[in-house]
Amino acid sequence: MWTKTWLSGLALAGIAVLAGCGQQTTGVPLASDAAALEETLGQRSDEGGYWPKSVQLGQNLTLGAVVLDGRGFTLYRFDKDSDSPPKSTCEGACARQWPPVLANEKITFENLSPSEIGVLDRRDGTQQVTIGGRPVYRYVKDIVPGQTNGQGAGRTWFAVAPDGSKAGQKAKSGN
Repeated sequence: MWTKTWLSGLALAGIAVLAGCGQQTTGVPLASDAAALEETLGQRSDEGGYWPKSVQLGQNLTLGAVVLDGRGFTLYRFDKDSDSPPKSTCEGACARQWPPVLANEKITFENLSPSEIGVLDRRDGTQQVTIGGRPVYRYVKDIVPGQTNGQGAGRTWFAVAPDGSKAGQKAKSGN
Protein backbone atom coordinates (compact mmCIF):
# COMPACT_ATOMS: atom_id res chain seq x y z
CA MET A 1 0.00 0.00 0.00
CA TRP A 2 2.77 2.42 0.93
CA THR A 3 4.45 1.72 -2.44
CA LYS A 4 1.25 2.51 -4.41
CA THR A 5 0.73 5.76 -2.49
CA TRP A 6 4.36 6.75 -2.91
CA LEU A 7 4.31 5.94 -6.65
CA SER A 8 1.02 7.83 -7.11
CA GLY A 9 2.52 10.84 -5.35
CA LEU A 10 5.63 10.59 -7.49
CA ALA A 11 3.50 10.41 -10.65
CA LEU A 12 1.50 13.49 -9.61
CA ALA A 13 4.71 15.38 -8.85
CA GLY A 14 6.04 14.41 -12.28
CA ILE A 15 2.87 15.65 -13.97
CA ALA A 16 3.14 18.96 -12.09
CA VAL A 17 6.76 19.34 -13.18
CA LEU A 18 5.88 18.54 -16.80
CA ALA A 19 2.98 20.98 -16.73
CA GLY A 20 5.38 23.67 -15.56
CA CYS A 21 7.77 22.77 -18.37
CA GLY A 22 5.03 23.37 -20.91
CA GLN A 23 5.01 27.07 -20.14
CA GLN A 24 7.07 29.33 -22.32
CA THR A 25 10.24 30.24 -20.45
CA THR A 26 12.42 31.49 -23.26
CA GLY A 27 11.27 35.08 -23.00
CA VAL A 28 9.81 34.91 -26.51
CA PRO A 29 6.31 36.41 -26.52
CA LEU A 30 3.31 34.65 -27.96
CA ALA A 31 2.12 36.34 -31.14
CA SER A 32 -1.32 36.88 -29.58
CA ASP A 33 0.14 38.96 -26.76
CA ALA A 34 0.06 42.45 -28.30
CA ALA A 35 2.19 44.13 -25.62
CA ALA A 36 4.83 41.42 -25.81
CA LEU A 37 4.77 41.49 -29.60
CA GLU A 38 5.35 45.24 -29.50
CA GLU A 39 8.33 44.62 -27.23
CA THR A 40 9.68 42.09 -29.74
CA LEU A 41 9.19 44.41 -32.70
CA GLY A 42 10.35 47.58 -31.00
CA GLN A 43 8.53 50.89 -30.96
CA ARG A 44 5.62 50.77 -33.42
CA SER A 45 3.85 53.47 -35.39
CA ASP A 46 0.08 53.86 -35.61
CA GLU A 47 0.19 52.50 -39.17
CA GLY A 48 1.91 49.22 -38.28
CA GLY A 49 5.54 50.12 -38.95
CA TYR A 50 8.27 50.03 -36.33
CA TRP A 51 11.49 51.82 -35.49
CA PRO A 52 14.36 49.44 -34.74
CA LYS A 53 17.42 50.80 -32.96
CA SER A 54 19.68 49.44 -35.68
CA VAL A 55 19.83 47.60 -38.99
CA GLN A 56 22.81 45.34 -39.55
CA LEU A 57 24.42 42.66 -41.66
CA GLY A 58 23.98 39.09 -40.46
CA GLN A 59 24.54 35.54 -41.65
CA ASN A 60 21.98 32.79 -42.15
CA LEU A 61 23.15 29.20 -42.62
CA THR A 62 20.79 28.63 -45.55
CA LEU A 63 20.55 32.07 -47.16
CA GLY A 64 24.00 33.52 -46.52
CA ALA A 65 24.26 37.28 -45.94
CA VAL A 66 20.98 38.81 -44.75
CA VAL A 67 19.92 42.11 -43.25
CA LEU A 68 18.71 42.00 -39.64
CA ASP A 69 17.28 44.47 -37.19
CA GLY A 70 19.21 45.22 -34.00
CA ARG A 71 17.52 42.35 -32.16
CA GLY A 72 18.57 39.82 -34.79
CA PHE A 73 15.23 39.53 -36.60
CA THR A 74 15.36 38.94 -40.36
CA LEU A 75 14.26 41.80 -42.61
CA TYR A 76 12.41 41.17 -45.86
CA ARG A 77 11.72 42.71 -49.27
CA PHE A 78 8.45 42.51 -51.20
CA ASP A 79 8.47 41.75 -54.94
CA LYS A 80 5.42 43.97 -55.53
CA ASP A 81 7.40 47.02 -54.35
CA SER A 82 9.50 49.11 -56.71
CA ASP A 83 13.17 50.00 -56.35
CA SER A 84 13.28 52.58 -59.16
CA PRO A 85 11.92 54.81 -57.83
CA PRO A 86 11.68 53.23 -54.36
CA LYS A 87 7.98 52.68 -53.57
CA SER A 88 6.18 50.61 -50.94
CA THR A 89 2.88 48.93 -51.82
CA CYS A 90 2.40 47.14 -48.47
CA GLU A 91 -0.19 49.09 -46.47
CA GLY A 92 -3.11 48.38 -44.11
CA ALA A 93 -3.49 44.66 -43.30
CA CYS A 94 -0.29 43.91 -45.20
CA ALA A 95 1.68 46.36 -43.03
CA ARG A 96 0.27 44.76 -39.87
CA GLN A 97 1.68 41.36 -40.93
CA TRP A 98 4.81 42.86 -42.47
CA PRO A 99 5.60 46.02 -40.45
CA PRO A 100 7.71 48.43 -42.51
CA VAL A 101 11.09 49.29 -41.02
CA LEU A 102 10.76 53.01 -40.36
CA ALA A 103 13.60 55.49 -40.33
CA ASN A 104 14.30 58.06 -37.67
CA GLU A 105 17.30 60.07 -36.57
CA LYS A 106 18.30 57.48 -33.94
CA ILE A 107 18.61 54.42 -36.19
CA THR A 108 22.12 53.10 -36.84
CA PHE A 109 23.36 50.92 -39.68
CA GLU A 110 26.11 48.38 -38.99
CA ASN A 111 28.32 46.64 -41.57
CA LEU A 112 26.16 47.77 -44.49
CA SER A 113 27.34 49.86 -47.43
CA PRO A 114 26.15 53.46 -46.97
CA SER A 115 25.49 53.63 -50.73
CA GLU A 116 22.84 50.87 -50.36
CA ILE A 117 20.92 52.59 -47.54
CA GLY A 118 18.10 55.01 -48.24
CA VAL A 119 14.61 56.07 -47.22
CA LEU A 120 11.32 56.57 -49.00
CA ASP A 121 8.27 58.58 -48.04
CA ARG A 122 5.26 56.37 -47.32
CA ARG A 123 1.69 57.50 -48.00
CA ASP A 124 1.05 57.67 -44.24
CA GLY A 125 3.77 60.32 -43.85
CA THR A 126 6.40 58.03 -42.28
CA GLN A 127 9.76 57.28 -43.84
CA GLN A 128 10.72 53.68 -44.57
CA VAL A 129 14.25 52.29 -44.74
CA THR A 130 15.38 50.96 -48.12
CA ILE A 131 18.30 48.67 -48.89
CA GLY A 132 19.45 48.82 -52.50
CA GLY A 133 16.33 50.87 -53.22
CA ARG A 134 14.03 48.10 -51.89
CA PRO A 135 11.72 48.95 -48.96
CA VAL A 136 12.36 46.58 -46.02
CA TYR A 137 9.96 44.96 -43.57
CA ARG A 138 9.86 42.68 -40.55
CA TYR A 139 7.55 39.61 -40.44
CA VAL A 140 5.37 39.26 -37.33
CA LYS A 141 5.51 35.45 -37.46
CA ASP A 142 9.27 35.52 -36.92
CA ILE A 143 9.10 35.43 -33.13
CA VAL A 144 12.65 34.31 -32.41
CA PRO A 145 15.75 36.13 -33.72
CA GLY A 146 17.19 34.43 -36.78
CA GLN A 147 13.93 32.88 -37.98
CA THR A 148 13.07 33.19 -41.67
CA ASN A 149 9.41 32.14 -41.60
CA GLY A 150 8.61 34.79 -44.21
CA GLN A 151 11.10 33.49 -46.78
CA GLY A 152 9.18 32.78 -49.99
CA ALA A 153 5.79 33.65 -48.47
CA GLY A 154 3.28 34.09 -51.28
CA ARG A 155 6.22 33.76 -53.66
CA THR A 156 6.70 37.51 -53.17
CA TRP A 157 8.46 37.94 -49.79
CA PHE A 158 12.17 37.23 -49.39
CA ALA A 159 14.88 37.91 -46.84
CA VAL A 160 16.82 40.91 -48.05
CA ALA A 161 20.51 40.68 -48.92
CA PRO A 162 22.83 43.62 -48.10
CA ASP A 163 22.49 44.98 -51.66
CA GLY A 164 18.67 44.79 -51.68
CA SER A 165 18.48 41.58 -53.71
CA LYS A 166 16.82 38.38 -52.52
CA ALA A 167 19.06 36.66 -49.98
CA GLY A 168 20.27 33.24 -51.12
CA GLN A 169 19.54 33.93 -54.79
CA LYS A 170 22.94 35.06 -56.10
CA ALA A 171 24.46 31.58 -56.21
CA LYS A 172 21.31 30.15 -57.82
CA SER A 173 20.35 32.74 -60.43
CA GLY A 174 22.91 35.50 -60.57
CA ASN A 175 20.22 37.97 -59.33
